[in-house]
Amino acid sequence: MNQTNSSILLVEDDLLTQRTTKKLLSRFGEVLTVSNYDEAMAQMRTRVFDVAFFDLNLNGELAGLELIKAASAIGLYSIVISGEDRDKVLETALRNGAQDFLSKPFSDEKLEQVLGRFFNNRKHLAFESIINRNFITKSSQQIEQLYKIKNLPISSRPVFIHGETGSGKRVVAYIIKEVTGQKKFLELNCSQFSDELIASELFGHVRGSFTGATTDKEGLLLQANDGVVFLDEIHGLSLKSQKTLLKAIEEKEFYPVGASRPVKSNFRLFSATCENIQELMEQGKFREDLFARISTFQIRLLPLRERPEDIELLFEHFISKHLVQVFISDEAKGILRSYKWPRNAREIEDLVENWIVEGKCLITPEVLPAHIKNNTPSMSKFIPDLYLDMAEEYGLNDFMTYLKKEIVTELVKRNDNSIRKAATNVGSSYSNLAAFLRQNKEMDLSKGNRT
Repeated sequence: MNQTNSSILLVEDDLLTQRTTKKLLSRFGEVLTVSNYDEAMAQMRTRVFDVAFFDLNLNGELAGLELIKAASAIGLYSIVISGEDRDKVLETALRNGAQDFLSKPFSDEKLEQVLGRFFNNRKHLAFESIINRNFITKSSQQIEQLYKIKNLPISSRPVFIHGETGSGKRVVAYIIKEVTGQKKFLELNCSQFSDELIASELFGHVRGSFTGATTDKEGLLLQANDGVVFLDEIHGLSLKSQKTLLKAIEEKEFYPVGASRPVKSNFRLFSATCENIQELMEQGKFREDLFARISTFQIRLLPLRERPEDIELLFEHFISKHLVQVFISDEAKGILRSYKWPRNAREIEDLVENWIVEGKCLITPEVLPAHIKNNTPSMSKFIPDLYLDMAEEYGLNDFMTYLKKEIVTELVKRNDNSIRKAATNVGSSYSNLAAFLRQNKEMDLSKGNRT
């Protein structure tokens, strides 16, 4: 709410005090003055105010106490202005719903302090409304993480969002956009592009810089000047692209692909990943210096298995988005609560969509998928997005060879670095495993090496 355009109700029976107080309040918005209980009640019934100032003693009676109670009932922020200094009276006013107090006579400085608390309260309520409207949770741990967003409007530093697949990283990025009031917001899923294409998408390119570059292209970082660029699944960037991005963040300057001159852009970076970024850094797959620069503010989204209290809430939310009524039996609810939901909220949304499409209005245990009834994860849990991306990029045959090599290598490690023991334990022969490892020793698709 604009701090100079508020709608203010002033209830004061002393005309001199009324004029003086109205003058002080006028720089904060439009002030309507009334002098008695009936006028105040009539105005509160017919108009909407942002804040009200109540004199407790109106025409010799403590009618202001009842007005505060009425204001509280309609959610109107109430501030007492009174010469009454009896503790019991002030206690009653606060119990009736008053949220602050000014003792007559008061200074302009005291008024600013009281109104400052009011504006902070309104900002807090607006923030809570945004969170509740967009992210379904009653987990105190998750709420604590989300409330970090409150501090982001006063900074231009990067934001990093941790969270498993389907946990709501993109939703949180858009909440931050709304809270910070960003008008310019561009996004890119880094795992969907090859190294060459991601460089062009981020930094742009000049005509003729590579096959297919028939015109100049402005990259997202330049388009996001004085705005935000959101890089989802940032772990998908190659080490080369990570180095270029780091330089761009530090200097706010970078070269489009094929360009001889740099361009400047004052962008703010939001990023997210579903992978364990710490493990990627330990494996040398993600630069520690880049992580240090992109993670000034970190928000962790808890998986559903760590906030089971949200499971039923999410079912209610996704069901409410449809016109069809869906009823879940108590027995089915118990099974749904005990399942681990490896794909988090997205898996619940998909399940509800299936029920709607298939016309299932009564959900009993018999209707639930087998892996949910048996409380076992579906196969999708065992196939990370990174593997799917690699299969698409390098082809299924190369990827399966790479995966087999990784499995055999780990089996050998598990068996005291003995190929013979590993072969015996998986029902293969020593000669086959040894030959396979020799032939594919240098293969490492995770680093773009297809030797």
